[in-house]
Amino acid sequence: MRDVHVFRDTRREISGARLLSELRESLGDLASSSNSHPPRSLVRDALLRAGELESILTDRGLDGAIEIARLADALADALLAPDCPLPGDLGTATLPIDVPARVLASPPEGFTHYAVHPLDFAELVGRIAIRAAPAVVVGIRTIGATLSAVVAAALRARGIPAPRFTVRPEGHPYDRRVRLGEPAQRWLRAQIARGASFFVVDEGPGQSGSSLLAAAEALVAIGAPRARIALLCTRAVDPATLIAPDAARRFRAFALHATGPSQVAPDEAVIPLPPGAWRKVCFRDRRFFPPIWAQFERRKLLSIDGGRLFKYAGLGRPGAEILERAGALHEAGYGPAVEDAGEGYLVMPWLAGSAPLRPEALTTALLHRLSAYCAFRASAFPSAGQRPGDLESMIRKNALVALGRELGPRVELPLGRPVIADARMMPHEWIAAPGAPPLKMDATDHGDDHLFPGPVDVAWDLAGVIVEWRMSASARRVFLDGYRHASGDRFESRLPAYLYAYTLFRLAWSIAAAATSPPEEAARLRVAEQRYRAVLASLPSPW
Repeated sequence: MRDVHVFRDTRREISGARLLSELRESLGDLASSSNSHPPRSLVRDALLRAGELESILTDRGLDGAIEIARLADALADALLAPDCPLPGDLGTATLPIDVPARVLASPPEGFTHYAVHPLDFAELVGRIAIRAAPAVVVGIRTIGATLSAVVAAALRARGIPAPRFTVRPEGHPYDRRVRLGEPAQRWLRAQIARGASFFVVDEGPGQSGSSLLAAAEALVAIGAPRARIALLCTRAVDPATLIAPDAARRFRAFALHATGPSQVAPDEAVIPLPPGAWRKVCFRDRRFFPPIWAQFERRKLLSIDGGRLFKYAGLGRPGAEILERAGALHEAGYGPAVEDAGEGYLVMPWLAGSAPLRPEALTTALLHRLSAYCAFRASAFPSAGQRPGDLESMIRKNALVALGRELGPRVELPLGRPVIADARMMPHEWIAAPGAPPLKMDATDHGDDHLFPGPVDVAWDLAGVIVEWRMSASARRVFLDGYRHASGDRFESRLPAYLYAYTLFRLAWSIAAAATSPPEEAARLRVAEQRYRAVLASLPSPW
């Protein structure tokens, strides 16, 4: 059942001029810093933006990629050596103006979702026994542009010359390939002849590991000895669990070095919370633990005094967008107070004495709060919606794989009120404190992460409320009437399709999560799978 479809294409169209402007703004902030050694966060943000633009320009084969790569290298040197003065012309650096008007760009997943920090890779280089020889760093775009700059800087700090370049693996996600052009091959063969070591740098490996393998095996194909190739990544894996063709044998041919969980955290003393550990605090009875997919939970930390919860939101632009949404939710009275804790984390009060809600807690007052919340999101977080076909493709694939059912020729999900959805409408995501209206937790990032739905019609959230709260017909009427009155949205014709799509996705999610979870968690996920199957069986097919 690994073939269910739960991950979406996160690329979105961005203005090239905007990317260039943001980088110039970051460089200006560095140049105008009153401190001759500016805060590390300013250097880091400028490096992230340079790496993002380097990837885009390199993908397009534009000349400006070389200049931006040099800039990224200078910023990486500064990030690793705060006592090293920044180049004096950073604020007025000549940047390429030949940028595409519009580009499709994906946020680097590690910086966005998984609490990867550039300094993790500098620390990793410090732990590796490296022979005194030239080195070549190969970054896998997109995130590998930034990470390769940091690895190269860390090697230079150890006195090891380390030029770098980046590659873009292509092909099926489970069987990527890297094609090296003739100039790159000539240059690399010269480095091989000099006895260079090679460091392939990326986050992951993911489910397949094929991107790291593709880059390493492209080096082998032009004569690099396997013994001189090392893979630098974020997690150690059992190669037997990877699903690239013959992954176990291929991976074991290379040395692999993993950063492990990031040690970079907010300045306040904190205790890391393992995935799902929050359930032990919130639920007295393990029978009520909601199922999780631990591999994709956002990293969480707890202050030493137990009074503040830190949650990873992301570095750079994605983290700033999540902080903005969290602020809007709090101001409207639907979410907890949230502050920027630095290093990609948000911090909020740990609501001691509060308890997650359960479906049995549904009252008329709570139905009205749920409907008002959906109406608020429809107004506060509008979106352009999914790229055509993405959700429809997910529905077709999952209906075939999970249900054994081939859908008809017209599978449509109309977009009447596109939003950044909450996408986590389960009762346990609402926290009740004595004498206060329930607050919606975990409401800022799931609607725009690497899982479906992505930006979508608000009917996805309406469906989520109905399904997850196990609403009776009468409760559903009260909820939907309240939403209609608060929003003015005539959603009725859209809802049946989204009820089916939402439930089918949650079924597929449960199947995929169970396949990679330990037995106790897999058992919870299988219970959820059966419930979603029962809901689907009760729904008339909209197609």
